[in-house]
Parts: sequence; C-alpha cells; structure tokens
Amino acid sequence: MGLRKKTFLYSVVLALIMIVFVIGYFVLMLPSLYVDYVLNSNLESAVEIQKGYMEERSYDNLTVKNPSSVYTLEIPNTGDEVYLAGKFFKATVEVRNEELLDFLNQIRSGNASDSGNLDGEDFTQFVAQWRDKFEEIFAGQNLISENFPIEIKMEPKSGEQVYKGEYSKLHTISGDIIVYEWGVSDGNYSYTTYVAMGRTQDALIITVLPTMTPQMEEITPIVMGSLPMIVAVIFLVVLVSSGFFSGRIVNPIIRLANHAESAGIAGHFETDEFAFVSDRKDEIGTLERNLQELYTRLRDSYEELECKNHMLEEENERREVFLRASSHQLKTPIAASLLLVEGMLNEVGKYKDTKTYLPEVKQQLLSMRKIVEDILYLNYHAKDMQQEDVAVEVLAQELVRAYAVQAEDKKLQVIIDGKGIVQTDREMLKKIADNLLSNAVQYTPEQQKIVIEISDTKLSMTNYGVTIDEELLPNVFEPFVSSDGNRKGRGLGLYVAAYYSRLAGYKLKIENIENGVRAGLYFEKVMAQ
Repeated sequence: MGLRKKTFLYSVVLALIMIVFVIGYFVLMLPSLYVDYVLNSNLESAVEIQKGYMEERSYDNLTVKNPSSVYTLEIPNTGDEVYLAGKFFKATVEVRNEELLDFLNQIRSGNASDSGNLDGEDFTQFVAQWRDKFEEIFAGQNLISENFPIEIKMEPKSGEQVYKGEYSKLHTISGDIIVYEWGVSDGNYSYTTYVAMGRTQDALIITVLPTMTPQMEEITPIVMGSLPMIVAVIFLVVLVSSGFFSGRIVNPIIRLANHAESAGIAGHFETDEFAFVSDRKDEIGTLERNLQELYTRLRDSYEELECKNHMLEEENERREVFLRASSHQLKTPIAASLLLVEGMLNEVGKYKDTKTYLPEVKQQLLSMRKIVEDILYLNYHAKDMQQEDVAVEVLAQELVRAYAVQAEDKKLQVIIDGKGIVQTDREMLKKIADNLLSNAVQYTPEQQKIVIEISDTKLSMTNYGVTIDEELLPNVFEPFVSSDGNRKGRGLGLYVAAYYSRLAGYKLKIENIENGVRAGLYFEKVMAQ
C-alpha cells in the first residue's frame, strides 16, 4: 500500500476514533454530568431560598425555581400559631389542640429525642411516634367545625407579577385527544403546562401536567466544564496517533539518514547494513531497497579500492626497504674489503702478504656484486617466492663464512648447533638470517660468542655479552632503532629482517636472556613434513 493510501486510511481511522469518543461522551458521560449539575443546582437553590426567607420572612423578593411547588414552614418560638408561606400565598395556622401544642413545644425546645439534641434521624423517629396520634386527633373531624384542631387563615397573593405568558400551542394527537401546551416564565425560569383532553362515550377526561422547561443555560456550564477534558483527550489521541503514523513514515528515513551520516563520519563502509522494516511495499520500502543496493555496490567498490591501496602501501614499503637494504647489505663486504686493503697498504702484520690477501679482496668484491644481484633479484622475487626444501644448517654455514673476516677481527666465536629442513623460499630465508647474523656480529663485544641453534621449526641466534634496553625492546623492529647511540646509519638490520619475515609468513622475536640477546625466527607458515 502506498503512502497516499496509508495517509487517507489514517485520516479515516482518526476521524472514526473522534466520532466514537464524541458519541461516547454525549451518551455515557454528559447525562450523568447533567444530573449531577441539576442536583447541585437544586441544593444551592434550596439554600438560597432558606437564607433569603430567614432574612426577609417573605417570598416577595426571592427568585424561586418552580414557585408553584415551593413553600416554607415558619414555627415561632412562642405562641400557638405557625406560618406557611409560598410565592402565591401565606397561611396562618392556629393550633387549638393541646396535644398538638405539646408537639410544637417539644420541637421548639429540642426535646424530641432522649439526648435533647434533635437531628435528622431523631426527628424521623419523633414524627413516626406522633403519626398515630395525628390520625387519632384529626380522625372524623369536620374542617369547618369550630372544634377542628387547627384554624387556617389564607392570604392569597396575585401571580400576575410572577408569571408572564410566552406561547401557547394546540396539538391534535388523534380524533378524540387534543393537547393544549402553554408556556410561561417568571423571568428566571420557564415552565410548560400540558392540558390533555379526551372524550369517551360516557365522560370528558382532562389531564394536567406542569413541567419546567429545559434551558440552554443549564447544559452550557456542563459543556464548558467538560471542554478542558474533551480538548485534552482529543489532543492526546491526535498526538499519539500522529506520532505513531509519522513514526512509521519518518523513522525509517531518519534511520537511513543517520546511517549515511555515520558512514560519512567514519570515512569507510564498515558500518552495519541498513535495517529494513520487514515486508514494506510502499515508497519508503522501495527507497530502502534502492539505498541498500547502492550501499552494497559502494561498499564493494570501497573494499576493492582499499585492497588495492593496501597492496600499493605494501609495495611502497617494500621499495623503501629495498633501497635501505641495498645500502645496508653492502656495508659488510665494503668494510671487509677496506680492512684488507688498508692492512696491505700499511703492511700491517700478516697483511704484508698481498698475494695471500688480494684474493680475499677480490672475494669481498665478488660478494658485493652478489649482494647487488641478490637485492635486485629480491625486488622481483618478493612477488613470486619459490617454495623448496632448505637445509637451514647449510644456509647458516654460508653466512658464517661470509662474516668470517669481521668475526676474526673481533675474535668472536661462532657456533652452529642443530639441523633442520624447512620448506620455504631459500633467498628470502637467507636475507632474513643474514640480517640477524650481521646485527649479531656488529653488536657482540670482542672475544664473546654467537650461538646459532637450528631445528625444523625455528632458527635462533644468541649473541652474548650484550643486552637491549627494556625501553627499546618494543621498538627494535622500527627503522633506525638501536641500543648503540654512537653509530650512524644503524638500526636497519632488524627492520629489514622483520619486513621479509612478514612476507614469508614467519614470526620474528627478539628478547633479552642472561648476559645476551636472542633473536628467534619461527617457521609458522611453512614447515618441512
């Protein structure tokens, strides 16, 4: 269902809810509120009439609801007379019977109950006790007889100033019944009297029904008093309904916007995929699916670019290492050649025998050429390593012979212990071990020893008489980090070894031991079976 249809359906449902609420209010709540209001109004009217009569002792200036049925009984504190007053009359009742006078005196003195305090319940019991006495007193008495227990004097009042005619209607109900409707008002309230007349075969039947006419002023306060509740309920229903409906529309869009914003802030596509509202068939569902497809394509393109960038970064790092390794690897044979040439030129000791040591110089020069060839080869070989079974101890012996001059000059003892066959790229392993041995020969003090331990799973070189500062250990594989602060151009050996170890899949670890440093190369990726 599209958003247009959903909006229309929402409007219809909201209108139905409002209709049900309004009908429920007028059917269920308004009648009870009206009854409660009328009862309270009648109570207030009774209190006002009572207070007004107590002050005026007359109905002349009192506003009375339904004056034809309201009257007040006045019992003076002394005497044998009581007064009955209304809007249209005032009657004086003289009590002639002694028993009735005793009844009045008990009421006046408040002795109608045993406790002396006359309340509602006691008065009811008091009247019940006298009911039979009244029947006995008035039974068989003639109203106009001189011996009648009471004498009534009526003072009628004109009602012309009370009621004013408003309208009259005649209703023909059927052929034998007509109803005369007469409306009057006392200035504050309106009254309607119905006189129904009908004729039977033997008589004329007349029925009189006086009523109070309902007024708008009676219902208006109830409606006005209910307006805050009605407005609050309608506002709450509209707010909740609109919040739910707008949430169904806006929340997915907000979620999509927040997701796109988080991806933009992060600068990558590693955030979660869009969370769809299940089975949405409207325009928002189409938007979500299209965005998800776009997001998937962008993420795939981004990951592809990231992979290529990573490969380029590795290639740049490899080239940087290649340049650094070129100079670093050439230092050893150059230093050996210079040492031999200088000794022969100065005819120092055994180096006087030039025929013996010139071949050594040539050998060092050939070694330099070999290093250059190897480095150029590694520039290509790092991309295409060849796996083969390599005898690690044979490789170690080759390296020891290459460093024989430097080791002999420092009177170092180099020991090879163990054997091992590893399936790996020989040239890559050789470059790693060469850098480790070069580093060991360079930093081992004179007359100390270097121990090379070999197995099928590892190659370790331990040089004694030296340690690495604990502060430097975490950074020993960084370029130009060295424990010897007096040398320049140092600190590349372990960096180059670590780089080639990562390419070959090895684990290289440097640690201090008792009176020495151990460099362990662990063949975790490829091992001989």
